Amino acid sequence: MRRLGQWWIVLDGRGDANVDNQGTADLVLQNGKIYTMDANRTQAESVAIKDGKIIYVGSNSELSRLTDAKTKIVDLKGRMLLPGFIDTHNHAYLRAEAMFWVTLSAASLDAYKQATQEFLARNPDANQVRGVGWSLNYVLQQAQATGKSPMQLLDDIVGKDIPAVYITNGHHEVWANTKAMQNAGITKDTPNPPGAFIDRDPDTGEPTGILREFGAQNLVISKLPQPDFTLEEYKQAILSFQQDLAPQRGVTSVLVPIHYPTDSYLDAIKALDSANMLTVRYDLLLWADETRGLAQIPEFVERRVKYNGQFFKTDSIKIFGTGASSTFGSVVWDQEVLKQTVAELDRQKFRVYIHDIGPESTYSLMLDALEYAQQQNGKRDARHAITHVSANANGLVERFKALDVWADGHPTPKAFFDAGVKTTSASDYPVRDFLPMTRIAAGVGNGVSLDAMLASHTIKGAELIFAERETGSIEVGKSADLVVMDRNLFDTPAAELNQAKAVLTLFNGKEVFRDPSF
Repeated sequence: MRRLGQWWIVLDGRGDANVDNQGTADLVLQNGKIYTMDANRTQAESVAIKDGKIIYVGSNSELSRLTDAKTKIVDLKGRMLLPGFIDTHNHAYLRAEAMFWVTLSAASLDAYKQATQEFLARNPDANQVRGVGWSLNYVLQQAQATGKSPMQLLDDIVGKDIPAVYITNGHHEVWANTKAMQNAGITKDTPNPPGAFIDRDPDTGEPTGILREFGAQNLVISKLPQPDFTLEEYKQAILSFQQDLAPQRGVTSVLVPIHYPTDSYLDAIKALDSANMLTVRYDLLLWADETRGLAQIPEFVERRVKYNGQFFKTDSIKIFGTGASSTFGSVVWDQEVLKQTVAELDRQKFRVYIHDIGPESTYSLMLDALEYAQQQNGKRDARHAITHVSANANGLVERFKALDVWADGHPTPKAFFDAGVKTTSASDYPVRDFLPMTRIAAGVGNGVSLDAMLASHTIKGAELIFAERETGSIEVGKSADLVVMDRNLFDTPAAELNQAKAVLTLFNGKEVFRDPSF
C-alpha cells in the first residue's frame, strides 16, 4: 500500500493499483473522496465497474488502461462515495399498507372518518376496511369521554355492516369494529392468547375492540375476507419501495423482519427476482409463532429452500421476545418453549433475530435462550441478534460480547460500540423514518465515531446478513452497490450530518437513483 496525497492506494505484488484484469470498464466513477469501508479503511479517488462488479479501486492515474470509448465516465467532483447503506431492520413489505389501506395521520375521529369514507368512495366494492396510523391513547381517551367502547367508535366511522381492522403505526395494537369482532367470534369468554391481550370492559368483561400483540390481532385478522395483501399488491409495493424509497436514501440492502405469515409476499419477491426486477438485496426473516414452538420449524426448513434467489433469501427467523411499549415488559414466549425453539432453530442453522424493547430483565431472558442454544449445539458463526437494543440493556454489554450476539438499534447505544459488541443500526421503517443519515447523525451525537456509525450501516450490516463477500465495502470483486453523497461526511459538522443526502445510488452496477442536483 502506498500513499498518494491524502489517499491510500492498495497495491498488488507487481506494484500496480488494485485492479482485476477483466478488460475495459462499463462505468468509472472518478475524482471522488472514496471511503471504502474495507478492513484498512482504504481511501481512493476512483472506482471502475464491469458487469456489476468492482474491478478497480485506486487513483485516477491508472484509469486509462481500463477505459475505452464505450466506458461511461462519472465525475464525482470531490463528492464522497460510500458502499450502499444496509438497513438491518426494515419492514419493506409494509409499503403495501400506505398504498392500499386507509392512512390515519391526524389524531381525530373526524379525520379518521373522512379518510375512511374517502377510501370507501374509491373502493365501492370493498368487503373490508384496513387502516394504519391511529393513536391508541387518543382512542382510549375518546372512549372514556364519550362513554362508548373503541369498538363502537369505529362502528361510527365505518359502520356495522363491513369488518374493519385498523393497526397502530407501531403495529402492536389493532382496533376492530363490531363486525370484525363478531366474525372472529371474540367474546368475554375468549381467553387471552399467550403473550397477547384482549382489552375488556372492567365492569362487564366484554371485549372493547382493542387487541394487543400479534397473537390477539391474528384472531380478527385471520377471519377477514382478505387477511393478507394479494400477490399483485405486494409486487406493486415492492417496486414502489425500490423506486420511491430505498434508492433515494442510498439503501441497497435490507433485513426484513416479517411479523405475520405471508407466502404472498414471498411469492411476489420470488417472481420479481426471477424477472430480474429486484434492485435491493432482501434478507427476509420468517415470523415464529409463539403459540407453535417447535412444530413450525419443519415449515421454515421448507420455505428456506423454496424462497431463495439471486437477491433474496429466507434463512433467518424473527422472534418477538417482548410486546410493545403499551405492554412494556411483557414477555411473549413461555421461556422453556423459547429456549427449546431457539436451540432447534440454531441446530437447523437458522439465524435467530429477536425483538426486545426491554427492560433489562427481558434482554437477560433472550440471552438465556441464545446461551442455551450454544450449550446444546456448540458455538458457531450464527450471527444471532437482538433488535431494538436500547440503554435498558447497557448493563449486559459484556454478556452480549461473550455470547457473540449482535446488537441492533436505532441507533444502538454507545456502550455497545465501546465494549466491542458487534453492532448495527437501523430504521425500523415504517415505525421510524427510513433515513440512514438520521441514525448516523444520532449516533455521532451520542458520542459514537462517524466511522463506527458508517460501519454499522455498511460493512457490519453486510456481515449481519451474511453478505460481506458480496457487498458492504468498496473492494475489487464485490458488487457495485454504491452511494454518492452530496458532501464529504468527514468534513461535515456533527449537527449537520442529518442534512446530508444521497445524490446517486448504484445497485449491482446499475444506476437506480440520481438526484436532479447531480
